[in-house]
Order: sequence, then C-alpha cells, then structure tokens
Amino acid sequence: MKLSPIAIGLALASVGVAAQAQSSVTIFGLIDTNVSHFSASGSGSVNQLGTDGNQSSRIGFRGTEDLGGGLKAGFHLEAAINPDVGTGGSTSADNLKNQSGGLTFGRRSTVSLMGNWGEVRLGRDYTPGFWNLSKYSAFGTNGVGSAAGIFYPLKARITHVRASNSIGYHLPKMGGLFGQVMVARGEQAGNSDGNVAGARVGYAAGPFSVAIGTTTTKIAALGDFRQTNIGGSYDFGVVEVMALWGENKIGDSKTRSQSIGVQAPVGKAGEIRATIGTVNATHIGNDASHFAVGYVHKLSKRTVLYTTYGRVKNKDNGTAFAVADGIGATSPGGSSSGIQFGIRHNF
Repeated sequence: MKLSPIAIGLALASVGVAAQAQSSVTIFGLIDTNVSHFSASGSGSVNQLGTDGNQSSRIGFRGTEDLGGGLKAGFHLEAAINPDVGTGGSTSADNLKNQSGGLTFGRRSTVSLMGNWGEVRLGRDYTPGFWNLSKYSAFGTNGVGSAAGIFYPLKARITHVRASNSIGYHLPKMGGLFGQVMVARGEQAGNSDGNVAGARVGYAAGPFSVAIGTTTTKIAALGDFRQTNIGGSYDFGVVEVMALWGENKIGDSKTRSQSIGVQAPVGKAGEIRATIGTVNATHIGNDASHFAVGYVHKLSKRTVLYTTYGRVKNKDNGTAFAVADGIGATSPGGSSSGIQFGIRHNF
C-alpha cells in the first residue's frame, strides 16, 4: 500500500503532537537590578548599580517527560547572572571552595525521577539547611533587607545554600507534610572532606507553616560545619507574621540568630515588609542586630518595583557583620546601612 506525502505528513505530525503532550521544556528567568547606596562606620559610602535586591537574577531550563504508569523524568538547569555587568555566577565542584567562569549552572543542576512515592534528584541542589532561611524571612535572602547577613556562617560559607554531587529525596504530597533528605560528596581521595548530609521536615496547612532543617559538612581544616534552623509563619490575611531561629557551628565556634518579620498587603498591588533580628556569637566574631523595612509594588504579574532600607549594628567593639551586599564597618562596634531602589522582571 502506497501512502501519499500528505498522509505521511499527517502521520508524522500526529506523532509529534503525542510526544509533545507527554513532555515539556521551559525556558525561564529573572532580572533584578537596583540602584544602591551603602555606608559604614569607618568605611565611608558608595553608590552602585547592583543586582538581586528583591530576588536572585537567573536564567534556566527545566522540563519533564511522562514515562507512563505515574512515573516522570525531569531536569532543571539554573544559572546565576549579574545583569549589572553581564557575567555569570559561580559553583563549587568539591563543596569546599568556589569556582567561577562563564555561565555555570551553579544555582541548580539536577535530573530527577518522580512518582507517587516522591522524587529522587541527582546533581547540584539546595541543601536542607537552607530552605527555612528563605521561606521564613520577610525579605528572603536577598538585598539589604535580608537577614542572611546574620544567619549565614562567618566562615566555611560554601554549602550553607547548595551542595554539589548530591543525591536527594523529596517526600510526595502527604496532606500538609513535606520533607527532604540529602547526601553529597566532596569526592576527595582518601578522606571525607566536602561530604554533606542533611534533612528537613515541615508541615503547612492553610495559613500556617512550620519546618526544621539541618545540614552538616565535613571540613577537616576547620571542624565540621553544621547549620540548623527552625522557622514558622502564619498569614492573618491583613498581615503575615514569620519567625526564624538558626545556629551555625564550626568546630568550637558558633553563632545563634533569631528574627521576626512581617509582610502586609497594601491595596491590590503593594506590600510592606519589615524585620528585626539579632545574632549572638561564641568564639567567633561578635554580637549584632539587624533592622529593615521595605515596599514592593506590582506593575504586572511579571514586573515589580521595590525599595528597601536595612541597617546592621555590631556590638562589643566588633566589625564582623554588615548589611547584605554592602560594605562593612571598620570602626569597632560600628554599623553599616544600605538603601536600594530596584526593578524585577520575570520571564
């Protein structure tokens, strides 16, 4: 039986439609750029065009394929970008030191298998000890409003957000319960340097959410780095209140941080954010306090304008802490502050 070119074309088209219905690939990204003014005791001041004041700038590719029987495969490639200068971000191959160069997919680079039993991910991904810092902070981990400056460790800052060479498991939807476990390897011959292990579990239902997470990284030169935190939030409608506690331990040194934040809608397009927090240090750095207030205004579903003011005050003649992305104080017990005006666009 002979088939006409039209019949062959229709057959091929139907195959393409069927394949397309079973798989999808999405290109996505975000550009966040701001004008900032920073000042610090003993360091003067500086004006700059910066990035990541509201969310982190990125470009990425993700997709899924339906394998049948409730099983799916997926991938996620996400790279940090610096739109103010046009460069890419950095990554860490051994969980011990940063490497940069070109467009590296250092934010996330994973392949997954998913089913009604949950999801298994392989590659570079967020550690269980990071998620609460973003979820339960009024400004997330971006800009001068972020409490990250007092919640991140003062040293060994490699796996406090992500880990390479990881195998992770995420729970399926089980009512309001959610969770993650991860193991990762530094892949060092003859020792465990850079090896990572962590877990996170939480519950969310309606306006209420709470979670606890922890991650430990083996670092022979400094002692094991352990990041542990617990956070929660409740949305009252007129305002969402969130609280966060965290501890970073490296050898015999540690910092303990706590913050309270609010997000309050203003009309249909605006939102006021505010946070206060403190950090207490043992055998490293000094104590400090943090305060921030800001406003976000939606121009559309994909574009927002924002402004934020943040200030960090060091105590006990220290200089260890500063507002995120800003300049640090050099005068003992000094403070640093910053104000940002920016625009964020998602695509």
